[in-house]
Amino acid sequence: MDVSLKTKLELSDVLINPLDPNMDRAGFSCGNTTIDNFFKNNARKQHQNHQARVYIAAYNGLPIGYYYLVVKSSLPEEVGGTAEKKFERAGSVPTIYLGMIGVSSQYQRCGLGQLLMLDAMQNTLRVAKLAGVYALTLDALNEDVAKLYEKWGFKRFIEGGLSMYIAIPTIVALFNHNDSVKPA
Repeated sequence: MDVSLKTKLELSDVLINPLDPNMDRAGFSCGNTTIDNFFKNNARKQHQNHQARVYIAAYNGLPIGYYYLVVKSSLPEEVGGTAEKKFERAGSVPTIYLGMIGVSSQYQRCGLGQLLMLDAMQNTLRVAKLAGVYALTLDALNEDVAKLYEKWGFKRFIEGGLSMYIAIPTIVALFNHNDSVKPA
């Protein structure tokens, strides 16, 4: 994308809230067809049917980013390490799955993706306070994105794979080491 087309963004003016089904999503474009199509065509229905909880970043009343969360069970051997030992008897590891995260093309590289990730982590911590949750999980789009998530503290389920997780204690530690962000 041409840098001259980027729009200046004041992150303090961005509001992240659950999806408003009446919000116009047709103009959203992050540059990835799968992420764009989900937001335009499926987000409202899945949110209303409680198949996913969709959160929208709005700026001046327009959607400029989103993510969605769902509850997921993983096999202990898929997660490995500590989870395999902790959840061997239960047969599954309770997780929250970050299904998609998208930022409008004109607001990419402005800190909005980070803001959305932090919000997803805060919502994961809220759920973890109410029910057992071991980790936040996701599937990276490609190797470059996976490396970015590793900087956040995500680990790969399988070496070289794109399925990743970050354990709840790691999320708590992330918030404890960042004075500008407080956990839920």
